[in-house]
Amino acid sequence: MSKEVMEPIDDKNHSLTYKVIGGLLLELYKSFKFVVQATPKGEGSLVRWTLEYEKLNVDDPELNTMLEFAIGLTKDMDAHLTHE
Repeated sequence: MSKEVMEPIDDKNHSLTYKVIGGLLLELYKSFKFVVQATPKGEGSLVRWTLEYEKLNVDDPELNTMLEFAIGLTKDMDAHLTHE
């Protein structure tokens, strides 16, 4: 689990940025942010997730499971929105 704060919404770039301020992620990483950006494309949008982090130690794990979670969440949102 982690505690995050949402930075001001960037309406120009259609993006949201969350900064982790506490929890397990900060036990492994010095800093951690994730940015979600939606770019209009046709009748829908293209979603881009960006993970920005700094490891405490060079041997700490990469964030593959977090990226897989973001991909799954995006696919679930797409499935929900296309059924409406």
